[in-house]
Amino acid sequence: MHVNIASDQIPSGDKQEPPVALTSDVMLAHPLAHDFIRQQAAGFLSRFTEIPLVARIFASHQRWLLAHIALVQYFETGQILPARFFDRIEHNAVASRNTADAFLKEMETYGIADPIAASDRRSRPLVPSDISINAALNWLELHLETLDRFDHGNRIQKFHASGRDMSKVHPLITADFMQTAELRDQPKVFDPFIWLNNGNIIIDWLIANSQSVDPAAERIPVGIVSIQTMSETFHLSRTHLTRKLLDAAKAGTIGWLGARGRSELWVSNAFRAEYARAQCIKLAIIDRACARCGLV
Repeated sequence: MHVNIASDQIPSGDKQEPPVALTSDVMLAHPLAHDFIRQQAAGFLSRFTEIPLVARIFASHQRWLLAHIALVQYFETGQILPARFFDRIEHNAVASRNTADAFLKEMETYGIADPIAASDRRSRPLVPSDISINAALNWLELHLETLDRFDHGNRIQKFHASGRDMSKVHPLITADFMQTAELRDQPKVFDPFIWLNNGNIIIDWLIANSQSVDPAAERIPVGIVSIQTMSETFHLSRTHLTRKLLDAAKAGTIGWLGARGRSELWVSNAFRAEYARAQCIKLAIIDRACARCGLV
């Protein structure tokens, strides 16, 4: 899907391509690409452990997109106005107005966003809480660290030297996200997980626990883990999780060498390859934005 972004919706920034930036193809061709991507996935899991409430709220694909658009509005105007947020969500075909409204209300209920005073009380403006801003900063820093691994760069140092100011780079990143089909529409291999609560975290967990093997191997060992343990870790009902895992198994995405939940779990090479491809496309977008903001 290609979505046209109006100039008054999400800023596209400087149209000139930066002189130096990593491309997804260059990263995917790197001999340590899967190791770097696995390290990044482990970083996502670490954040999930440290701030599980924030991580769970943003751990489905649709919520991830909603959160980025809300953050853009905050960086542009210093507040999130629900009416304008709904317009952006509809314009970019991310969710229905009702879904966007429910998202903001949930953010306020759990302290992810806080209400602020306004002359017109009907406007109900919000601002991200400190915990959600820190989560966004940590998210960006994880990606900068991965980019630095690929080319021995110093993006993370430059970002810290800037005072960890993401107000310019984040809107540029999100603008590209909204126009990139590979990030808006996830590969079919992720279908059993992508709209599941904590679905993104489950995908990250599978990659983070995958072992280094021959790149041509059809099955990538993950380890022995019970479905009950997984359901407790990801705060899902065992029945629901089992159904999704069986859907993935029927599609050949995952499997067990023996008894389900009591033998080695594996993921397909196609699953790992699609994950790496999606991450490298995302990393390339982040790197282009960093180049425009002087962080490369």
